[in-house]
Amino acid sequence: MKTLKTLLVLIFLGGLTFAQAQTDPKPESPVTNNFLDLQASTLGDIFGEELTGGNGEVNNYMDLVNKSDMPEADKQDLRDAYHRYSQALDAQGKDSLQTAMSQELLLKTKKDSIK
Repeated sequence: MKTLKTLLVLIFLGGLTFAQAQTDPKPESPVTNNFLDLQASTLGDIFGEELTGGNGEVNNYMDLVNKSDMPEADKQDLRDAYHRYSQALDAQGKDSLQTAMSQELLLKTKKDSIK
């Protein structure tokens, strides 16, 4: 009897392991450090289509700009600002910004120390 119970437990655990292996993992959302996209996505989740006046839900900042009812010139200015902002988020842009700021700080420190 003890052997039968042990065998049933092992078969049950094997079945659970097999069933677990067959399930698809949940798709992970891409990690972004762009706070404009995160903010627009959060507002889209909260307000839904009311955010764009019934023009559809918002998934990122560009959706919000494109679905808004502002003049096209203003939309283009916001798109350009978004692209400049998103380019500054890459590693190379951050490194060059850090280098430029370090050089500027060194020059300012030298000027202050000469006086």
